[in-house]
Amino acid sequence: MRKINSRSFMILLMTLAFFAGLTYHTVNLVLHASQWVAEPTNSHLTDVDGLEFAGKIFDRNGVVLAQSIDKQRVYNDDEEIRRACLHIVGDNSVNIATAVQTVYRSELTKYNFTFGLGLPDILKKGNNMTLTIDTRLQRAALRALGDYKGAMLFYNYKTGEILCMVSTPTYDPQDVPEDIETNELYDGAYLNRALSASYPPGSTFKLVTAAAALKEVPGIENSTYDCHGADYVGDKQVTCYEANGIVDIKEALAQSCNIFFAKLAVALGKDKMTSYAEQMGFNSRWSFDGITTSSSRYDVTQADENELGWSGVGQYTVLETPVNMAIISAAIANGGTPVMPYFISTIDGKQKNKTTLGNRMMEKDIADKLYEMMDYTVYSNYGKSYVSEKLDVCAKTGTAEVSSDGLAHAWVTGFCKDEDCPIAFAAVVEYGNYAYSVAIPMVRQVLDTAADIYKKY
Repeated sequence: MRKINSRSFMILLMTLAFFAGLTYHTVNLVLHASQWVAEPTNSHLTDVDGLEFAGKIFDRNGVVLAQSIDKQRVYNDDEEIRRACLHIVGDNSVNIATAVQTVYRSELTKYNFTFGLGLPDILKKGNNMTLTIDTRLQRAALRALGDYKGAMLFYNYKTGEILCMVSTPTYDPQDVPEDIETNELYDGAYLNRALSASYPPGSTFKLVTAAAALKEVPGIENSTYDCHGADYVGDKQVTCYEANGIVDIKEALAQSCNIFFAKLAVALGKDKMTSYAEQMGFNSRWSFDGITTSSSRYDVTQADENELGWSGVGQYTVLETPVNMAIISAAIANGGTPVMPYFISTIDGKQKNKTTLGNRMMEKDIADKLYEMMDYTVYSNYGKSYVSEKLDVCAKTGTAEVSSDGLAHAWVTGFCKDEDCPIAFAAVVEYGNYAYSVAIPMVRQVLDTAADIYKKY
């Protein structure tokens, strides 16, 4: 009898477990089937299948970026716009992981739970989607980047709307190159570098070190250093581009004095530097619009004193994503708390996103001081009209060395003070070498275009 009772109990447990699992998987199927079917790993989504009846994709002004006509997916009539918007819209494949035609294919195709993707043609009609981007800015950014590889991201730091996000190299989704897999000109063409690539940030990282020092180093604003162009930090030298003379923290940021900020990093120590870097988005990823960005990285656990110093100027093993750098600038413009970016406005006429605050990156008084320092950097070092002839911009450049022969990536990040153009931005140009002569003029083209469109004179 005892054996029968034991077996009955085991059968009951197995039956309950079976029905619990069945219920769990049924609920998951109902809730998530439309997401699963759109996964890039599904072989049925490797070409136009699923897009024959997909809805239209518009920019913020109603410009059609993609639509389905006679069971064919076609893109904007202008090749330049097609190439500029590739990494946001996508092509017929699912190779661009962060593109809306990859991430939101089930919404665009109006996935049906009963028929799946096999809905009869007569019943097929996809959802339309409106993006926040402006094709006029997209075109300006593509032209500015030219033959360089890199990325540019501009977003409204008050609302979160991404107005422009361009990554190069790019290609025409209407006429995908036959040699795209073998031609080095298209190396990394499937990657949205604004969201999914990490680079040494160079001197743009000094904003992080400055934020930590303004909070943690007593009397830092009154401290000065006489820069002769080279000095020992630890047992090795840290060098500057030239001797900067006597500088305080404000002038050191404007002149981009490596030694000043290297010494600050050492004074702050590994724990505080790591804490402030993580507070400003490092060692984590951002998620929005169904995508997760690459991680920015700050890890000095194995660094010696000299390496810790170099980390404070954005070298050593520090890595940064353009989107995170833009969010940092947005936080400074917003008194320490960023508004999170997004690029999908509506799906099927329904609002997809709303203005959302991120976690506070720094206290307001620190953000206000960095705001003033970035303003001074442009005024004293770059020239206001050089950064933009039509907008009042605060910015910081960075030239991040990436090889022993002196090759460097060129960075610039910042924000506009103009109330009718509240734009935060970041741009990186691979092997652009000199941020002042390469990255700033590129950003200026987009900012001046934005001023022509949005500024109320």
